[in-house]
Amino acid sequence: MFNMRFHSIIYISLVLIFLTGCRSVQLANYSASTSLGSITSESRPESSTTSDDHAQSPSRWPTRWGNNPDQRGTIIEMDPAMPVRPVHLSRFHQSRSTDIEYQDANQLASDIGIKRGFKFKSEGPGSFLFVPNPKNKPTPDITLDDGTLNESNTPDLAFKFVSASIAQSESTTLEPDEDFVLIQRTWFTFKDPKEKSSTDDSDFESKGTVVLLPGMFGTPDIIVDALENYWHNQNYSILRMRSQPSRFTEHFKFTTTPEKAILISGEVAQMNDDRVAEGAYATNAALDYIYTKRPDLKEKPSVLIGMSGGAMMLPTVYAYAPSQYDAAVLIAGGANFLKIAIESNYKSWIDAIVFDFDPDSDKSGRIDDQNLELFSQDYLRHSKLDAYYTATEMSDIPVLVLHASLDQAVPADSGQLLYKQLGEPERWSYPLGHELIFAGLPTQVTRIDRWITKNLNASMKTDTD
Repeated sequence: MFNMRFHSIIYISLVLIFLTGCRSVQLANYSASTSLGSITSESRPESSTTSDDHAQSPSRWPTRWGNNPDQRGTIIEMDPAMPVRPVHLSRFHQSRSTDIEYQDANQLASDIGIKRGFKFKSEGPGSFLFVPNPKNKPTPDITLDDGTLNESNTPDLAFKFVSASIAQSESTTLEPDEDFVLIQRTWFTFKDPKEKSSTDDSDFESKGTVVLLPGMFGTPDIIVDALENYWHNQNYSILRMRSQPSRFTEHFKFTTTPEKAILISGEVAQMNDDRVAEGAYATNAALDYIYTKRPDLKEKPSVLIGMSGGAMMLPTVYAYAPSQYDAAVLIAGGANFLKIAIESNYKSWIDAIVFDFDPDSDKSGRIDDQNLELFSQDYLRHSKLDAYYTATEMSDIPVLVLHASLDQAVPADSGQLLYKQLGEPERWSYPLGHELIFAGLPTQVTRIDRWITKNLNASMKTDTD
């Protein structure tokens, strides 16, 4: 969830900090309360009731075109050797669909059984997507990912998940129109373990699948690359989300006053829920697709690793299909997405869901603490899929939290809240900010790997007892 170049002196300093043990480790507190504080189970919507199977509680999951809870969208295969470059649409982007969008929309309609004519719109201002880069030339520095692909780092599979939501009618009635949809896409890559590609042994087995959920816009690029390469070399299969779903950062401004903010809390909750749900739909579909291509992996463990925005989304990814995952690592995540959107020092950079609390001036204004608390509490009363709730469903698997106690991007208080809602699992805390916890992450990856191995082995032993 950040975009900065690391100076070597900072990195060396961080290595020294981490290697000298400047962190605190809190072991899992299995007797910890997961109380919802002032948001009690009685005050939550009935549709928020949790279930081991998402199909048994579909009402909390936003619908998609076709209204089929068993198929929220479709997978479209891509050429893994074809480079793609990231594109961040500006706040003033005018929606224009290319041949690719038409092909994606038509393929989606065919795969979900839509036979009638339809209208669609592709992603709008603020969206983040990937487009072909056939000449494999570096692109402007949107992120550290310049859109090039070298032969040694070519994935074994590349594909995208495509879905669509019903839009409001263009007529004056403003009723939903089943034949007018908004498409969105999520890009993935997959790598077989390194040893598999370098051996003729047909009996080679992967250790399992590591599912990488990055921060906003696929950041921190070089750190995600490092983690991918590490577990690839450790003979894990790697499923990597290139970035959150394309509309996850689509720009939308809410205009209100501090005193009236509570009146829009339901709409904010619905928008946030829809965006994070799409991440869950895409990840689950991607993993299912991988299992069709590599059926041996279905019997192997899978580990969710979320970073920053990916860690914020991870509990909801898990809650949608809990049987898919065996362990989880959350790095610099948080709960209560509304507060994060308002308080993050990255809010101007991300520019996704923004608030204008002073509609009578050219400035966006501020909301006072008292009204923010009322706004936040009412948002949580309406939300069904914020990590505040879905984190409480992760007690069946081992969970590790890496926390930056000086974080301002995903404010440290929201990270503390996520930790509480997770039931206070094992946590490693560092006296660092958001950028620096990721800068030092390569020094911690072997410790994380040992934690994963230890806990997966313990889980397998318990399952066989």
